[in-house]
Amino acid sequence: MTVTFTCFLAFPEGTNNTTSSGLNKGPIFTPKINPKGNRPKAPSMQEIECSYSDGWLNISFRLNEGMATLYIYDSDQITLRSQQIFYTDSEANLYVGDLNDAYLLIDTSYGHQYEGWL
Repeated sequence: MTVTFTCFLAFPEGTNNTTSSGLNKGPIFTPKINPKGNRPKAPSMQEIECSYSDGWLNISFRLNEGMATLYIYDSDQITLRSQQIFYTDSEANLYVGDLNDAYLLIDTSYGHQYEGWL
């Protein structure tokens, strides 16, 4: 199952991030806020589709942003579990193993960052 993410959505404790068929919807990626406070002049046209199932994370960018690095952290956002490099010009199928309570950060060669939680 593939879900298009265009806004941030958090799942508080006690809720279920699965579909009726039991597949995990995957992480929700949003642009990471620039610490300098510089805001874009127009809303981003970027959409990232993502799904997670059986240890595989599938990521697809609407607009190509070149090479990207996926960083997977513990939920504390400090402890790095792993990182993988992929290209955003086509769907990326990345084996990430069993993920629970993870913070995901995508850093693209165009200088954009996207964050999500699983």
